[in-house]
Amino acid sequence: MLRNRSLQKEFRSKVSDQGALDIEDLARIGRKIGTCPYYGSRDMVRSADLVVLPYQSLLLKSARESLGLNLKNSVVIIDEAHNLADSLTNMYNSKITSSQVTLNFHSYFHHNLV
Repeated sequence: MLRNRSLQKEFRSKVSDQGALDIEDLARIGRKIGTCPYYGSRDMVRSADLVVLPYQSLLLKSARESLGLNLKNSVVIIDEAHNLADSLTNMYNSKITSSQVTLNFHSYFHHNLV
């Protein structure tokens, strides 16, 4: 049901006939047809005139590639841009615990000194 190609094709056709839709509209059409609106609409990104998505999907190259989103010759509008710096920091930082450091420290010395 989730990735049934014929249902997704029907979903895309129905959505294309209706113009601009929001997420609630897509969910309603998906329920009516019996397919997942995520997969149905995801395939439509390449041909869309307007795409609304979270920062992470825009800023991470791998996310853009998986969506087939090409930013060349595009206009990018960032809403709530004051949150952009925090989003970038959260996307590219990592945290390690003291137990991870201790474990790696002991592992390193065990392999290099023994």
